[in-house]
Amino acid sequence: MDHSLLVVIGLLLLLMILGSPVIFAIGFAGMAYFVVKPGMMGMLDIYVHKFFTGMDVFIWLSIPLFVIAGEIMTSIGMTDRLLNLSRLLVGRLRGGLAYVNVVGSMLFSGVSGSALADISALGPVEIKMMEKDGYRTDFAAALTVSSAIQGPIIPPSIPLIVFSALTNTSVAALFLAGAVPGILLGLAQMAVLFVMARRKGFPRNPILDLSVAVAMGIIFNAFFAIIMPVIIIGGIISGVFTATEAAAIAVAYATLVGVLAYRNLSLKTFWGILDRAARTSASVYLIVGFATIISWVLANERVPTELSALVQDLQLEPWMLLLALNLFFLLNGLWIGDSVQLLLFAPLFTPILAAMGVDPVHFGVIMVVNVMIGLMTPPYGLALYLGSSISGVPLGAIVRQSVPFLLSNLAVLMVITYVPAVSLTLPRLLGFVD
Repeated sequence: MDHSLLVVIGLLLLLMILGSPVIFAIGFAGMAYFVVKPGMMGMLDIYVHKFFTGMDVFIWLSIPLFVIAGEIMTSIGMTDRLLNLSRLLVGRLRGGLAYVNVVGSMLFSGVSGSALADISALGPVEIKMMEKDGYRTDFAAALTVSSAIQGPIIPPSIPLIVFSALTNTSVAALFLAGAVPGILLGLAQMAVLFVMARRKGFPRNPILDLSVAVAMGIIFNAFFAIIMPVIIIGGIISGVFTATEAAAIAVAYATLVGVLAYRNLSLKTFWGILDRAARTSASVYLIVGFATIISWVLANERVPTELSALVQDLQLEPWMLLLALNLFFLLNGLWIGDSVQLLLFAPLFTPILAAMGVDPVHFGVIMVVNVMIGLMTPPYGLALYLGSSISGVPLGAIVRQSVPFLLSNLAVLMVITYVPAVSLTLPRLLGFVD
């Protein structure tokens, strides 16, 4: 391995360990290559060129648009409506509000496509509801963090869009492939809650004075949120519009619902939504630009070719490599964010696995589930920090309470990895994979 590549990797690791912002760590590591590599100082224009061309991809436009759509749906009160629907469905069970937490995240995933957006929107409401019902605050926060990782797996999904753009994999196929695994994660968490509810005597939380009229009112109030992912995914699958166009339609739909149906979306609120979405999207775009430089450095040093040759020399079977990559992604999740892992490693490993017969759609789901689990693993897990900030509970207490759900997520990851039909049946039935 060339010494300049070792400098890049070493500097990246050092800055990450020291707690440098991800954007600066990746940017400086990429710049180090041009400083250390002989003859590259005169080619700094490549650094600038790769930075901007990395961001200049049409599908990246869908990210700020989906962020805006999610922010609008949250601002107009869709959160409360989805939680009421969840309570209608599972509140009467023992541990009702705990189940509501999981089901609410499952439903909200069709609106936001982001785990952190899920925690920000649902977390304050869910944690307060569970506290009033007698649950420990640290348990409520841990469950909120754990259930939120379904969001980026059940479509529409921002991480799956990122994977699609990096590997030229069909967005529609990835969306379909993520549906069943995302639901499995939720069901596994509910299985854990079923056992805990019996052992600890969690309370039921049915809707009082429930009647057919009340139930229909709850369903009607949540209708606009439920139908949104149907429009988005249905349009993409049918070929009516692309993922980027779907994101624009989602913004238009959410705006019309807020203005015409709920009549609670003001210009002031909308301006605040645009401000928050711009800040979120700007950080993502900067990471994309700098990560493109790192990807170019790896390609220039022939790392993908060397890795492919190494896999062949070791005579690894696909299941062995998938197991090794699962461990690799999970360990990286301890100190690297989800978007950074996708940007750095998706283009690197997808061609190698494809050559071994692993479908890129299947690998895309495996990788996204891995990096989402990384959001709830210390010390870098951003979902843990956000849950701690919202609940006011120390990080360590949330980590301890989240262990059973972490184990259930890992069990589902193994099923997704070694039973390809879990991911590929839906896209195969609709003709998106062979």
